Amino acid sequence: MSGCLGPDDRPGLAAALVAVERGDADGVVVHRLDRLARELHVQEAALARAWEAGGRVFEAVEGEVPRDDPDDPYRRFVRQVMGAAAELERGMIAARLRTGRRRKRERGGYTGGPTVPFGQRVEGEGKDAHLVADPHHASTVAKIVELRGARLTLAAIADRLNAESLPSPQGSRWHATSVKRVLLRAEPREP
Repeated sequence: MSGCLGPDDRPGLAAALVAVERGDADGVVVHRLDRLARELHVQEAALARAWEAGGRVFEAVEGEVPRDDPDDPYRRFVRQVMGAAAELERGMIAARLRTGRRRKRERGGYTGGPTVPFGQRVEGEGKDAHLVADPHHASTVAKIVELRGARLTLAAIADRLNAESLPSPQGSRWHATSVKRVLLRAEPREP
């Protein structure tokens, strides 16, 4: 699992630390320390937990991660600076990706995702992919926006769409939640 996930979302890391605590394993091996955790506090907590149990931590690239030594505070400082640098790098990558996706959306491009918004379809491929109105459903989206503008509740809009036998995104009956999802995606978003 990714080092950017928290400890609760990484059952493998938790199991490895438990194995060290139980004495079933002598230590933990990671490719690099920044793969153990991309957040400094998670890295330090995992190291402390392994060391408190008498275990060792190894980087495949650099060898054993030395335990803290009160006579050598520089050791801990360097490890934490490197951990903070990894956390910064992760934040910078995430910011660049968000900015790139926002710019592509602003130009009408499609930035991917598991589902295409109801009332639209993807045209083109790869970096040229962009969203265009789907003529089969665009009128339904326009009707939902119009009914909401007329202050109908989400449930009332769903009832009206069902009465007119208009297909929902799943092809079944409309519900207040499906109407809400369509409205959220139909509204212009701030960059």
